[in-house]
Amino acid sequence: MKYCYTLLLLLLVGIACKPKPLTGKDLEDRLKEAMTDYLHHNTQPGTTVEVKGVTYYPDKQNQAYICEFDVRMKNEKIDTTGKMTAAISSDFKTVTRHR
Repeated sequence: MKYCYTLLLLLLVGIACKPKPLTGKDLEDRLKEAMTDYLHHNTQPGTTVEVKGVTYYPDKQNQAYICEFDVRMKNEKIDTTGKMTAAISSDFKTVTRHR
């Protein structure tokens, strides 16, 4: 009986620890955060970056999200808004900018 309880406990812990897939607003926020971090590390000092919106679709073959971002960049000389496209890995650690 003790072994049954131990097995049941391990099964419950295994199920509870399984990561839940992100959807909707949480996924959009994580994609915006990943792109914002990428732009902060790859822009000139003194440039502020604000990611306004994101349109995305999952690429299951490459385990990534293909995204188009509305971005506002501002420094002491220019203030511009534009679109950037990027592929962001499913773990949100790798950003590959396309344009």
